[in-house]
Amino acid sequence: MTRFYWLLLTIVAAPSALGQNIDYANYYKQLEVKAVQIEGPIVVDGKLDEAEWQLAEPAENFIQKIPSTGQPASEPTEVRILYDDDNLYLGVYCFDSAGADGIIINDITRDFYTLDSDGFQVIFDTYDDDRNSFLFGTNPGAAKFDMQIGADGAAGNTSWDGIWYVETHIDERGWQIEMAIPFKTLRFSRAPKQIWGVNFERRVRRKFEDSYWAPLPPNYRLGKISLGGTLSGLSGLQQGRNLYVKPYVSAPILRREADDVDFMPDAGVDVKYGVTSQLTFDATINTDFSQVEADEEQINLTRFSLFFPEKREFFLENAGIFEWGRRPREQNSPDLIPFFSRRIGIVEDRSGNGRLVPVHGGARLTGRAGKYTLGLLSMQTGEFEDTPSTNFSVLRVRRDFLRQSDVGGLFINKYQNGSDSNRTYGVDSNFNFFNYLDLTAYIVRTETENLSGEDTASDFEISWKDDFFDLYGGHLRIGENFNPEVGFVPRVGINKSVVDVGITPRPEESIPWLREVKPSVKIDYITGQETSLLETRAIEAELEFTFSDSSVLSFERESNFERLDEPFEIRSGQFIGVGDYYFDEFAVSYITDKSRMVHTEVGLRSGEFFDGNRDSYTLGVNFQPSYRFQAGVLWNHNDVELPSGDFRTNLVTTRLNYSFATNMFLNALIQYNSSEEEIISNIRFNFIHKPLSDFFLVYNERRSQTGDVIERALIAKLTYLFSF
Repeated sequence: MTRFYWLLLTIVAAPSALGQNIDYANYYKQLEVKAVQIEGPIVVDGKLDEAEWQLAEPAENFIQKIPSTGQPASEPTEVRILYDDDNLYLGVYCFDSAGADGIIINDITRDFYTLDSDGFQVIFDTYDDDRNSFLFGTNPGAAKFDMQIGADGAAGNTSWDGIWYVETHIDERGWQIEMAIPFKTLRFSRAPKQIWGVNFERRVRRKFEDSYWAPLPPNYRLGKISLGGTLSGLSGLQQGRNLYVKPYVSAPILRREADDVDFMPDAGVDVKYGVTSQLTFDATINTDFSQVEADEEQINLTRFSLFFPEKREFFLENAGIFEWGRRPREQNSPDLIPFFSRRIGIVEDRSGNGRLVPVHGGARLTGRAGKYTLGLLSMQTGEFEDTPSTNFSVLRVRRDFLRQSDVGGLFINKYQNGSDSNRTYGVDSNFNFFNYLDLTAYIVRTETENLSGEDTASDFEISWKDDFFDLYGGHLRIGENFNPEVGFVPRVGINKSVVDVGITPRPEESIPWLREVKPSVKIDYITGQETSLLETRAIEAELEFTFSDSSVLSFERESNFERLDEPFEIRSGQFIGVGDYYFDEFAVSYITDKSRMVHTEVGLRSGEFFDGNRDSYTLGVNFQPSYRFQAGVLWNHNDVELPSGDFRTNLVTTRLNYSFATNMFLNALIQYNSSEEEIISNIRFNFIHKPLSDFFLVYNERRSQTGDVIERALIAKLTYLFSF
């Protein structure tokens, strides 16, 4: 143990190469790359053999973010930019001293996980406002990754899919990239001459090295566009009419337990229109989500509802506009989300299990108007069992001011036929100072029939995050009658204070096998509002090591207090009684290098649990012999001993993925949940027959653990995008 403390002291005290005297706040002002206009189109084949590429001066001299912050990239990269009347072209040469043998490709699926392969990404701030941007990425297998980014990297939407083209070519000197991005895919001003913000990222996976053209501090990623360089030379750009029409037809065959087979063909259409260069109107009729991947199962051993993220494409697009305050620090268990789109078209129980409600249609207007960011949404759902036809309307407005600050308002209305409406409205503000200091505050109120008083929630947060410190403090108050029926709030009637203190020393050359270490302490302190008595306290101390091969080892100690004012039903028919409970847990986990053919995840959590004990185990194995095939299984087990009775839970998640090409995929998600006593299967075949046009064949099945079929469905769905 003495040696361990000496190691930790050495890490914290080690001289860091952070920045290498780089003035990040001003370095980007020196960087400019010029786009060159050409007459004809570039043939996108991944080979930079057209003479036009030599007309453009390359952006080069990339700087490392990791592992040797501030040092020149170990492998050169050259980026050239051309454009014609219709497209913006990027030609990239990623030189590699190891040649083809040093290149790692782990995935070629759409929106692939970028951290496990060699890769290149570009980001464009098309309004040059240091806030909003478009990101496009690829790897040596020509996979596609794209996203919209807002709030200077604080908000991102990976579910946005644009029309663009990319091909790559591997040779003895490294790998080449050709991209073509149609101007109608982007949004920009109508100025005759354009100035955009831009930055480029290169990843060399075998070295775990990230480098940037406009260098970034280690705590930021490419989305920090305010530290990007300048793209000049663009003039006379036209977006076209920006009209997209996307009809679909589907043919589901459904059978439930003891029911006859139902064949229910259906059709609908989505329309997208660029009202202005910055505002987009979307309309949907008879919206269908049959192709969406099933939720990942969870086992609930808490007193509160589980959180399942949104996966439906229509609601994910431009979702960042409707976000409230800063993004929640705890994405897996947020305290309050005023607008949660899963409330539209899904009826959920406490465990998060949902049944789809028919969505007749709706409309959405999103985008910017000067310094204002606007979001307007209205959706109409049909009747479903005991749920009447319902209209959901949302209005979100934010105004930018200063360099990275904004204030905004939100209004949500839910109206059900034959019943009263539920409303949620409030204002929020986000301030950024000195790049590292963030202040967030909001107040929000709900209106519900027969609930009055104590119907507001308010929050104040302050955080500081730089290359070394990660500090956070906040206080949240949620009234007893606060009831956002189109939101998510697992716990009401509380005052919650949070303090989170962490540091991130990076020893670099002094300990070459260790990339960084993150010691942190977090305290949650929750009291009731009526009595101000302590209800929950959690003190969590964590120590996380990231090694040079990207593997991660973490240790955690958590001390808990829970006061139960009423019995807690932890599982059907089994209760934990009223009283005060003090219990401590210890956890350790290790995740190996995910770029390897076989990588594993192991975890152990053990200790007291209310008036008993709990041992939790996690074991995951992932096998990936090539970038086309991946198979993985993850097992989570809980062994709980309580005076009211012992029980065990098991959750097994199996994934099988095969990529025939960059536009054809087969995915299987098979899960076993012992709490629900079910086996859930979701198998999807997806063929992208043209950009943003798909054919899906989906098989869904639910079985009891004895093997009896509860429900099964086979769905074929075809979409086709018409662009004008």
